[in-house]
Amino acid sequence: MSHPAFCGISGPHLGELAAELGARWEARCESARHERRGGARLREAGDGPKYGLVFVDRLLATLVHLRTGLTYEALGVIYEVGSSTISRAICEMRPLLAARGFAVPDRPGGAAAHARGRIRLRRS
Repeated sequence: MSHPAFCGISGPHLGELAAELGARWEARCESARHERRGGARLREAGDGPKYGLVFVDRLLATLVHLRTGLTYEALGVIYEVGSSTISRAICEMRPLLAARGFAVPDRPGGAAAHARGRIRLRRS
């Protein structure tokens, strides 16, 4: 899925983007976990449940979705996860990409209609 035909950017650019956004994503996740816990960690970093998709796969799934309009279900089949995992990943990545200056179009009709694949995103 990292081929420019699918994600729309070159391999070197994808690597730079992943390095730049990875730290921001991890900081955002840790901040959310800190708020949920109400304080400092109780376990070592890395303990606990693991993500179904690693960061780079989350980023790629989002880029492919925005470029091609593949449904969450189709991406779930490709990445061997559920469509809700893809939905969550895309919802996490969109704000990071938008803050970075990527064109991230609005989702007309709401997330539920989009997740069912009935609405396609506009290409930028």
